Amino acid sequence: MLLRVSFQNILSFYEKTEFDMFPNPKREILGHHINDKGKVPLLKHALVYGANGSGKSNFVKVLQFIKSFVVLDDFLDKVNLEDYCFQLISDNNEPIKIEVEFCSDNKYYIYGVEINHSPRNEIREYLSLSGVDEDDVMIFERVGNNVTPTTNSSLSEQLLDKNPSSSMISLNKQYPVVDNDDLAKVYDWFLNDLKIVTINTQTPFLIDMMSKNEQLLVFANKLLSNLRITDSLNVEETPIDKWMLSKKNSAELRQILQRTSITDNSGLSAFSNNRNNFNITLKDGEQIVQEFLFEQSGVGGYKRKMDISTQSDGTVRLLTLIPALYEAKEGKTVVIDEVENSMHPMLIYEMLRYFFNSESDGQLVCTTHLTQLQDQQELVRPDELWKVEKENGNSVMSSFNDYKIHNTMNIRKGYEEGRYGGVPQISSID
Repeated sequence: MLLRVSFQNILSFYEKTEFDMFPNPKREILGHHINDKGKVPLLKHALVYGANGSGKSNFVKVLQFIKSFVVLDDFLDKVNLEDYCFQLISDNNEPIKIEVEFCSDNKYYIYGVEINHSPRNEIREYLSLSGVDEDDVMIFERVGNNVTPTTNSSLSEQLLDKNPSSSMISLNKQYPVVDNDDLAKVYDWFLNDLKIVTINTQTPFLIDMMSKNEQLLVFANKLLSNLRITDSLNVEETPIDKWMLSKKNSAELRQILQRTSITDNSGLSAFSNNRNNFNITLKDGEQIVQEFLFEQSGVGGYKRKMDISTQSDGTVRLLTLIPALYEAKEGKTVVIDEVENSMHPMLIYEMLRYFFNSESDGQLVCTTHLTQLQDQQELVRPDELWKVEKENGNSVMSSFNDYKIHNTMNIRKGYEEGRYGGVPQISSID
């Protein structure tokens, strides 16, 4: 679980900025929103507000940046680091700084990195066991191509000489020059437990995921039926010859299949307009088509199974969010940018209310514009609300917990009136 993240000189955040998931112990409302199973009580949810261009999405990009740096050894080689540095200042030669504190397998870690773009990608990197209430214990520190401690200083120097832009975490996965199992756990947390969902995130093998994970399909059905979007969702499997009889473009599809190798370990996913239309997989030597079918009720109790092409963009967007919501329920930290994209505000409210009231061992952090969600009587605590606003081009992030908000106050009304900031500053348009 995420405890906190601090960052500086990255994208629109020039000054040191900190976001955390620590609850205010003085607030008693919605106590089930707190995970108190570990040494440190942590919030399960957070909503981040701000005007267009304030930096909300950049906050998500910061998390994506550090995730990519940790798990992809060639990440910095494929990007222009100067594009990530704060742009609205002359002669910015300061390093990008990011530090993440998190919990994995009941151990608390602090991982940090400082990256200079001049000289090229000079890196300081460190990992410690977080002492929480005690002193931190260093696991390793890397400055340039020097790492301490290491099992082989000569080998680690050679490794970093050849891979100066890679994280020690990713390199140690392949070449263990730091003899400590914690590096593998940290790598695994960033890779598998920190999930980022952007507006452009696509899930081309969503059907395959649902077909292989029965609990995920059950979760999807429960959510979709409670939101009254569909009576049921199923993955239907049909032999390809039978399926093609009803398709107008079957000849074209056959030509594609002739050029494509489908094995027991791989398949073909048809994806267009952000929709996973169907999958083709191999079962017992036979090509099988998998597709979503939504059972929906019509006039006079008539029911029909409809494919994904008949569903709205909002339904498709919700469908792509379901694996992320499920993973948050199962213990992962999930960050969703613009959670309301393509969906009705009331649908988002009910979706989050359902999720927030469900048993969950993970965390869900969303950026949003929807003020309807600022309902401390039913949906969120003030310490779960954050805002981002621009000051001289610099994004400033702060918590609603900084304000004295009584548990009977109408947060939405105060926010829309500008009491807490984070709203658009618009001049009159003549």
